[in-house]
Amino acid sequence: MVALAEETASGAARFAQLDADTEQVLNEVAALGAEMAALEEARELSPKTQLLVLVSVDAIPFFQLDAIQLQIDEHTASFHQYTPRELAALQQGGSHRLFWDNVPAGRHQLTVSMMGRVPKDPDFQREIAMVTITGVGRRVVEVRISPGKSQPFPELALKEWK
Repeated sequence: MVALAEETASGAARFAQLDADTEQVLNEVAALGAEMAALEEARELSPKTQLLVLVSVDAIPFFQLDAIQLQIDEHTASFHQYTPRELAALQQGGSHRLFWDNVPAGRHQLTVSMMGRVPKDPDFQREIAMVTITGVGRRVVEVRISPGKSQPFPELALKEWK
């Protein structure tokens, strides 16, 4: 009988320890959640250093857009491979948000690479670059893919909206 009482007391002590450990873990999780929320709030997009890059595509006969890559200061910031549904939306006047984030204030080189297919060239590529200055307000840059005026291939243009 004494052994049973000691075993019951030992089990109760283990459960009490498990309850205490569980409570400690829950408190740590709650603290981490609060810390994460504070970090996310601090990371919120500041209008002064915000950079938004949009892609628009005109209807171009015999051209199939595959992907677009954005580099900021020679570092890949975004890469997107398009689905047929996305391409249809773009060709009907839609636009795609390629990048939207804070960029440190200062002068930055944006380089956009377009990959696609045209007749006789299944690996068609074009690249264009521009310099923008962040830190003086939100920057909106449009990447426009349009039919070539003097050539049968599509043209790639960058425009900064004021």
